[in-house]
Amino acid sequence: MITQPGAQITKTQGRFPVLDALRIFLAFWVTMGHFGVFPLFAGVDTATRLGRTLVHGWSSIVWGNPAVIGFFVISGFCIHLPFRNIEKLSIGQYYARRYIRILVPVAAAIAITQLTGDRQTIFVKHDVLWSGVLWSLFCEEIYYGVYPMARWIRRRFGWPILLGPAFLLAVILAAICQNALNGSLLGAVEAAAILYPVWLLGCVLAEQSDSLPSLDSTLAIWGWRFLAWLGSWLCEMLHFKHGVTRPQVLLCFGVLAYLWIRKEIEYSKLHAVWNPLASAGLWSYSLYLIHIPAIMFVTKLSLPSLGYDLDWCVTIAFIMGTSYLFYLCVERPSHLLAKKFRAIADPETRPYPQENIASDETDSHRKVHAL
Repeated sequence: MITQPGAQITKTQGRFPVLDALRIFLAFWVTMGHFGVFPLFAGVDTATRLGRTLVHGWSSIVWGNPAVIGFFVISGFCIHLPFRNIEKLSIGQYYARRYIRILVPVAAAIAITQLTGDRQTIFVKHDVLWSGVLWSLFCEEIYYGVYPMARWIRRRFGWPILLGPAFLLAVILAAICQNALNGSLLGAVEAAAILYPVWLLGCVLAEQSDSLPSLDSTLAIWGWRFLAWLGSWLCEMLHFKHGVTRPQVLLCFGVLAYLWIRKEIEYSKLHAVWNPLASAGLWSYSLYLIHIPAIMFVTKLSLPSLGYDLDWCVTIAFIMGTSYLFYLCVERPSHLLAKKFRAIADPETRPYPQENIASDETDSHRKVHAL
């Protein structure tokens, strides 16, 4: 559906509903990466070559890690958007909002994970913080921490002085740090440095968003969507079949993710986003955090099997319902708490232009961070 008025609302209010829609899609992609795709070929005889090809080929169409990279691009976009044209950044307000809104749901998710029986230790190798989905959130906390300095450098010297060294360092570290993302604190820090340029590309996209041309070709946008999926599948094959490390393939995919999401924004300027999908994006962060403990809980129930297809549908429905409940009970209240803390931290500073919408709404469609 083409709608110029809708595009104008998106621009004036500082909201990009297409990013909400992308967030819930990416969070669901991560969920399928952990739980599995719809069992279309379940029960097929894998003793035959055709059967093995169908089963293994179908199961490989989803890999969650590239979806996390999409989250990184969107995260950089949402963080930088309300501050791109602001001369001075209130550091106290910025850090209060970021860490309250992200860490309160994380703490609740860890507690729920412990209650499901997963007694992983904390602060050691392969613990809950450096494995599962939380490694990406750890990376993003680092990005949030250095953002004020990065923003100052960008405003004083421009993007090349940031992106050039960031990409160079990322390529060097990706080549020499073979243990990045190995389930340890050091591995997570190495991964954060390697993938930092991807997050910065999201910041670049935020500055480009107003001047991007409109894209009216449905064929073109589906071509980009297919290319994004093909790129994620190739990354999966390179990692699992040829031993290329995750940070190496994900750094490469980050450039493709930036180009794809840019095209999605261009397409959304003329084509309205499906409202239910955009609304669901507001609780995609909860889906990202809660889907693993929800899967574990269903597994422990030992429910009678209803067949491959129905079992999958029932579990997915439970995951989605639990995630929405978590959003209502934990994530949304944390957003309200962050707003109050901002006022207490610096009551004399006026809200930044677009902050209430671009930061309160667009940032609540955050993930990655999404694995």
